[in-house]
Amino acid sequence: MLSIHPAAQLAAILLAFYAAYLGFQRASSLHFGRSARFLRERHVIIGTISLVSMLGGVAAGSIMVSRYLLNPDTALHEAVAMIILPLGVFGIFSGFFLYLNPKQRRILPAIHGINNLVILILALMQIGTGVAAYLRYVLRW
Repeated sequence: MLSIHPAAQLAAILLAFYAAYLGFQRASSLHFGRSARFLRERHVIIGTISLVSMLGGVAAGSIMVSRYLLNPDTALHEAVAMIILPLGVFGIFSGFFLYLNPKQRRILPAIHGINNLVILILALMQIGTGVAAYLRYVLRW
């Protein structure tokens, strides 16, 4: 049961990297003058799935720790998750706003992209702290 959370979060992070790749194509055309095709629909679908999955992982992780691990020492992992939570909500809502109101914009897409890159960096940190917690509390190493 406790292996579902890390596997699902890893899948969400991999999807987020793909969404970021698609977003970089858009940023390169908007900000760097490169000609690139932006797969908007795919970016929205993949980005939404990854962000919603990450936010679901925050909830699932909290539930699993309180239910199965009886409050172990995972303070850093939990603190980073609590930082990801509002950033993820902003990423979802700003992404939907950009998708539903397509106009030539520069500022909001940049803020959206930077926000989601911060989430990706924090998610990589979560992998490190999560592996340590998994080894210590699940595999009992």
